[in-house]
Amino acid sequence: MIQTPNKQSREWTLEIVPAHANRISVLQGLVREIFVTMIPGTSSGESLRAVKIVKEMGFDPVPHLAARNFRDEDELAGFFTEMRQLGIKKVLLLAGGHAKAAGPFNESLDVLRSKAFRKSGLESVAIAGHPEGNPEDPNTWISLEKKRSALEELGIALEIVTQWSFSPEKVSDYLAELRRRGIDASVRVGIAGPASLKTLLKFAKVCGVNAAATVIRKQGFNMARLLVSNKPDRFISQIEGSSFFHLYPFGGLEKCANWLEGQRATESVELPLYRSDLTC
Repeated sequence: MIQTPNKQSREWTLEIVPAHANRISVLQGLVREIFVTMIPGTSSGESLRAVKIVKEMGFDPVPHLAARNFRDEDELAGFFTEMRQLGIKKVLLLAGGHAKAAGPFNESLDVLRSKAFRKSGLESVAIAGHPEGNPEDPNTWISLEKKRSALEELGIALEIVTQWSFSPEKVSDYLAELRRRGIDASVRVGIAGPASLKTLLKFAKVCGVNAAATVIRKQGFNMARLLVSNKPDRFISQIEGSSFFHLYPFGGLEKCANWLEGQRATESVELPLYRSDLTC
């Protein structure tokens, strides 16, 4: 269910690339779920090894599943088998960063319709939300409805994790539109973690966050410094419609950990750990 913001009930997740799995000890006590990406150039085996490390360190890993990375149904089924053996019940399903699919799965909906997915044993699936639109999919709302329907048919819970943005107005509008359409899935609002201006501009270009780069360039360096210092406190205080947040640690895990520690110090109650029962 879409949540109303409440400072005392804010909850955080965070994502890492597989190569950084050994660096997550700084996050102990700050987050429960850690998402493990499956970026181009990373094999499913590398992702699985990182997932195992995250789990061994006491966190709840949420693997990314990039549809275009999988060569065939057998490889996808093998990935799900590994997930079941690790006790993984939730993934973040994406099309993936490759321009061309390695096999028959060009978009996340192809995975949802596969035989392997029906036998996956998953209980919850997160998908991407795009408050600023998706340049690869002009029919993003139709696609979202199709994914929701496919998951409902299988009795699998839906969660949405949004792309990061510098526009709390656009994010709040997106959350309101979800409600208007009767989509009551839990929504994690993507937040750019503390990072330099140069780093954020680079990731804005890569991630397609056009509005973010435009705001920085139009408002000038002083505005950019204010935004990028990047204490996202002001941003999250203006979000209406969710108190769940997801950090993109562009400036590094240590900076994110320090910022989260600061959040705990300033809130009137200890920052709650993420509970998996909030996904629906």
